[in-house]
Amino acid sequence: MTMENLKLPRIVNHEKWLAARQQHLAREKELTRARDRLNRDRRELPMVRMDKEYVFEGPDGKASLGDLFAGRHQLIVYHFMWLWKDGQPLEEGCRSCSGWTDQIARGHLASLHARTTSLILISRAPFAKIAPFKARMGWTIPWYSSFGNDFNYDFNVTLDESVKPIVYNYQTRAEHQQAGTDYYFQGEQPFDLPGLSCFLRRGDEVFHTYSTYGRGGETAVGGPSYLLDLTALGRQEDWEEPKGRATGLGAPAGSEKIRYPDQYDA
Repeated sequence: MTMENLKLPRIVNHEKWLAARQQHLAREKELTRARDRLNRDRRELPMVRMDKEYVFEGPDGKASLGDLFAGRHQLIVYHFMWLWKDGQPLEEGCRSCSGWTDQIARGHLASLHARTTSLILISRAPFAKIAPFKARMGWTIPWYSSFGNDFNYDFNVTLDESVKPIVYNYQTRAEHQQAGTDYYFQGEQPFDLPGLSCFLRRGDEVFHTYSTYGRGGETAVGGPSYLLDLTALGRQEDWEEPKGRATGLGAPAGSEKIRYPDQYDA
């Protein structure tokens, strides 16, 4: 695929481009205001007390859910997918989850900490698998194992019909089939899917305030996905509109072209 074969934007003079851009700006402002309203509504959602005890494993040994706040008032958990085969954890985590994490782990968490909020990773893999992979990536972001407890299952990021009916992004398998999104359920069970969950601490009480799944995790980090949305070629994935701009040269989500962060050229 070459640039000459792509369906590119039409060519106009500056005056016509400016008129189209100003028209589009009005729609962008409408979306910004809609997002502000959506964020307000999200903050007004009710919350659920976390009465179930979970035991996680991290670099300092066993930890409760309350311990993961590190003394702060809020906790954001990224449910990091691990790779499994024949029921056994492999040596590496998900490539896409690694890319998501790298955008934050190599950045600065001080702005979150200054707002009394912790951000951590939790995976179903044993910590003995997590620790060397984290070291290989060069990350300092806190990462805990939920191996042996129900956390991943309770938050519907590990799917196993032998444990409970599977639900992802608040929809059942049948609902996903009807919506044409049953690709979420492809693979040998049990398997992991990504998500973000938010918690609030009041004294010793912990409350679950919010969870989002699938592309909902993009809003937490922005980064390359949101930057690519601003460009003429976009993310170069087949589902995008207008059609005809997927170059075939990029690395679509979920493809083997996605590398681990330490495999990209400097």
